[in-house]
Amino acid sequence: MSISSLPEERESDRISIAYNRIICYHKLWIKFIIGSMLIGAGGSNDRASIPLATKRGTPIPNERRRERPPEALKAAMQIWTQKYPNIRLRSLTAVYNCVGLPFASRRTCIDPEHLKTILREDDYRRLSGEHEVEIGDLVLYRPNKDEYSHIAVVVKKEPKVINASFEITVVSQWGADGEYIHLIDEVPDSYGTIKEFWTDRRTSQ
Repeated sequence: MSISSLPEERESDRISIAYNRIICYHKLWIKFIIGSMLIGAGGSNDRASIPLATKRGTPIPNERRRERPPEALKAAMQIWTQKYPNIRLRSLTAVYNCVGLPFASRRTCIDPEHLKTILREDDYRRLSGEHEVEIGDLVLYRPNKDEYSHIAVVVKKEPKVINASFEITVVSQWGADGEYIHLIDEVPDSYGTIKEFWTDRRTSQ
């Protein structure tokens, strides 16, 4: 490398650094604009949300998603049915999520972080185990002890005499990949293995 080439290389480096800074600033500006647009997403002023509240009147933030392209939905279905051959597709849509299925009649998405409020204010009670579960009750999944990740609705319960347990079938929306009928343990790994059972059934007045 000759000494005479150094100034030219240094000038090239300076141009490269300046260009990278411009790109960086451009990306930050885009993030700022998008962040500003998302302020209030899911709230009462968000056109993508619907009026929704608990029994006690607390508003439930929500947001209706746009439908995914048919090709993307079909690809997602193929991935899940290959991993879990026994699951059955109920509806191939991405408009609502797992929480919106039972609490918004499949019309919108509700973040799982609102589940504690909904369960409390809609007068749900936690069941002690599978033996208390009935059709229509809820199964809540946790990846850890601090947060909920997924929710499903019980549609079938059968006793397993061999090991004195139950085979429970549920229906749930898997993110933006469609709604499936499946056994309670056949869910995406990210949902976790910790399960809770909840009901709004009344046994007495």
